[in-house]
Formats: sequence, C-alpha cells, structure tokens
Amino acid sequence: MKTKLSLSVLFLVGLAISITVIQSAETADPRVKMGLAALWTFDKGSVQGKDVEDVFGKNSGTITGKPDQIDGFRSEALDFDGVVDLIRMGEDLFFPSVTMEAIIKPTLGTRNPIYDKYNYGIQLLDNNSVGIWIRADTANAAKHWPSAYVPFPTDGEWHHVVGVVENKKSVRIYLDGELKKTTPAPDPISIAYGAAHKPTIAYTQHLGGIWYAGGIDEVAIFEGALSDADVRRLHTLALAIEPTGKLAITWGTLKAQN
Repeated sequence: MKTKLSLSVLFLVGLAISITVIQSAETADPRVKMGLAALWTFDKGSVQGKDVEDVFGKNSGTITGKPDQIDGFRSEALDFDGVVDLIRMGEDLFFPSVTMEAIIKPTLGTRNPIYDKYNYGIQLLDNNSVGIWIRADTANAAKHWPSAYVPFPTDGEWHHVVGVVENKKSVRIYLDGELKKTTPAPDPISIAYGAAHKPTIAYTQHLGGIWYAGGIDEVAIFEGALSDADVRRLHTLALAIEPTGKLAITWGTLKAQN
C-alpha cells in the first residue's frame, strides 16, 4: 500500500512539475500559445559546428558551407554567402495552414530564399520584393503558384517578415508587423509536390538551386494561420530587449518534457 501511495505521489509531483514547466515557457514567450512548432535562433549556444539546434521543437538542422556568425538584431545571427551556405533540416515539417517568421538583413538585388519547403516558402525576388508562395494542389496550371509580394526596404537594416498560409483561403505577407498583401489561394498546398523535400533555410532547390545572401537572425514556424493581431504581437516580441537566446534553458526543459 505504501509503495502504491509513494508511486502515486511521485506521479502527481512529476505531473505538477511538467505543468509548471510548460506554463513557465508560455509565460516566457507567448509564441508557444500561438502554435510554435520550430525555432532556430542562430545564437552562439544553438550553433555548434555544423549543427543548428531547433531550440523549441525537435527539428535541428545541418549546415552546408560556413556561414559567419555575426551580431544580429537581437543576439547572434548567421550571414550566408549566397553561393554554398545553407541549412537543411533533419525532419520534415508540414502543416496545411502554416506561419513562417524571420528577421532578415539580405543582400538586395538577387533572389533570396529565406525558408523553403519546396511546396511553400518565403523569399525575396531579384526586384527586391519579399513575399510568400505556395505550390497549390490543382489541375489548373494557371493557379499552381499563389503568391503575395511587397517591396522590401532598401535601408540596409534588419526587418521582420511573416508569411501566412490559410488553408484553402489565402496567402498573406507581413512586413514589420503590418499586413501588406493578401492573395486568394482557394486550393490547398500540394503535399505530393513537396513530399521528397525537407525544409531548408537560405536555399531552394527550385531552378537548379538558389542560395540566400545576407543575414538571418531568427526563423520560426507555427502550426496554423496566425491572425493580424498575432503577427503584430510577434513584431512586438521581435523588438523586445530580452534576447530569445536567454530562454534556451526554458526551451530545453520543455523539450525534455515533450
């Protein structure tokens, strides 16, 4: 009887600790409640040799090339050369509705893939427009590539970019917390089109391979289509003084509970 009671007490204590850890992480960063699925901060502690840690989820990546670690908008960032540097994730990551967030300072005048799943992504075009695109699941070739683009600032500063896919409704692009463009996308993302491709940062396999040139501070992926208010909140968090890297212990503890 005492043994069973002791085990019950230990279970309840463990459950209480797990709940406390999760609540602490949610309090530390509201992105958890928004559906955060993956977060690559590129801070010193999260980049070890060729390994890039997903500090929230379980989708760490591997570096090809040798991007320089530089001072970022919040803490450290990676500077990609536009020639060979890229990060390839170890696991697939797909949601019918998805939100992609990044803080970037690109080299303008060239096509720059930021985050790419092959069937959707966010990128800059060589005309200095930043936007979101998907490969739609439709037999109508004229509707294969719904996208939304907006001119990217030429001030040479860091900027906050968010792309949102709302399944069977629209794609939206936000710049520095503001909704800039919405494009109808009545067909879902084609799962088959991207099935053989894992996510990449600073690279796309399209058109024979294209590499990103410039700085990337953070990339985050959310399950679901975030609202305008959510994106404004993300921008506020991006401007916060406290660097995300200081939350590494909280993320690590939460990951251990998942």
